[in-house]
Amino acid sequence: MKRLTCVLALLLAFGCGDDDGGGGSDGGGDRDTGAGTDSGGGGTDGGDAGECVMGDENSEAACSDGCDNDGNLFVDCDDFACEGTSACSVMACDTVGPEDTEAACTDECDNDGNGFADCDDFACSAFCPQENTNQACSDGDDNDMNGFTDCMDFSCRMESGGELVGLAVCIFESSNANCSDGEDNDGDGMMDCMDEDCQREHIVVCDGTTAVDVPEAMWPAMVEERCSNGVNDDASEDDEFTDCQDFDCVNTLETTVCHDLPREVGNGRCSDGEDNDGDGATDCDDEDCAAEGIVVCDGTTPVDLTDAEITEMANMECDNDVSDDGNDFVDCMDFGCTRDPLITVCPDLENTDELCSDEISNDGDEFVDCDDRDCNSSPFVTVCAGESTVAECSDGVDNDENGFVDCSDFSCSDSPSCRGRSGR
Repeated sequence: MKRLTCVLALLLAFGCGDDDGGGGSDGGGDRDTGAGTDSGGGGTDGGDAGECVMGDENSEAACSDGCDNDGNLFVDCDDFACEGTSACSVMACDTVGPEDTEAACTDECDNDGNGFADCDDFACSAFCPQENTNQACSDGDDNDMNGFTDCMDFSCRMESGGELVGLAVCIFESSNANCSDGEDNDGDGMMDCMDEDCQREHIVVCDGTTAVDVPEAMWPAMVEERCSNGVNDDASEDDEFTDCQDFDCVNTLETTVCHDLPREVGNGRCSDGEDNDGDGATDCDDEDCAAEGIVVCDGTTPVDLTDAEITEMANMECDNDVSDDGNDFVDCMDFGCTRDPLITVCPDLENTDELCSDEISNDGDEFVDCDDRDCNSSPFVTVCAGESTVAECSDGVDNDENGFVDCSDFSCSDSPSCRGRSGR
C-alpha cells in the first residue's frame, strides 16, 4: 500500500509538472508557431517572451513581443496598429522626396516622411508585388511575400462588422472552384451546389443543386460556351441577362470571352452588323442603340444613312430640347450626344483622338487631353492610356500614371480583376 501510494504521488507530481511546464510551453509554442508562420519569425521571439498577453496591439511592448496580441493574424510591426510606435518606427532618410521610384522603394527609408517605408507606402505599389486581385488571390502563390497566401491574405479577404468583405474569389461561392471544393466559402450555411450562388450562368460544375463531375481543365472552354451560346443558362435570372449581358460572364476569370468588350454605343457601332458587347443582340436589336442621338435605328429597324446624313439628323435630335430616349438627360446633357464623334452640335467636346491630343482644354475645364475624364473614359478615344481593362488592372503597372496601381485605382473598380461580388 505504501509503495502504491508513493507511485500515485509520483504520477501526480509528474502530471502536475507536465501541466505547469509543458502546458505553458505548448500554449505559447502553438500561438507563437502560428505567429511565426504568419510573420516569418515572430514565433521564435514569442516563445522566448513567454505566453502572449491578449489585448490591444498598439504599444512598444505589444509590438515587440512576437505575439498576435489582438488576434487579427498580424504580428507586431506587420499590424497597422503598431505603426507610429517606437518599436516599429521607420528610419528617416537624409534625402527627403517622393517615394515612387524603385530606388526609393527599396532603401528601407521613409523618404516622403508619411510614416510608411518602401512597400508599406502605397506610392511604391508599382515596385512591390501585390496580392489584391482575383487572379493573384487564387493562384496558390504568396504574391506579396507577406507570409499569407491567397484568401488568407488581408488584401484578398477581410472582416468588417462581423461580415466578410473583399474579392469575389475569396468571399463568395460563385466560382467553379468554390462550388466544388466541399466548403461553405461564404459562410451562409449552404455548401457548393446547394448555394444559390452556384446556380449561375458561368457555373458548369452544378446542374441546379446537383454536382457535376467536370475536370478542371475543361472549365474554361465550357464557361466560354455558356457565355456565348445566346441562351440564358441561368434560369433563375431575367432573360435580359444573357451571355455577356450577365455580370457572371463579365466577371468570371475562367474565360476572356466577355472581357473588355466595346460598348454598343454611337451610330457607327449601332450600324456595323456586329454584336460589339457580346450580349446576344446586334445593332438596332440592342437596347443600347435606342439612346439619344442614335438615328441609324427606327426602333429595332435599321436606317441606312451616310456619315454626313447621320451627323445632320443626329445634330437635330441633340438640339431639340427633348429627351428622345426618355431619360432625365436632354440633348447635350446626354452622353449619347456628347460621346458620339459623328455628332458635332454639342459645344466644347473632348471626345475624339484629335481633340484629346491637341494640348488644349476644348471643353473649358482645367483638364487637358488625357487628364480629362471625357477623354480617358470615352469608348471612342484610343490615344489615352487607361487603367480599366482586365490586363491593365492586373499587371502591377500604373498605366494611367495617376499614382494608383491596379485595384488601388478607381478606374479598375469595375474590372473583373478587382470587383468583389457583382450580379443581378
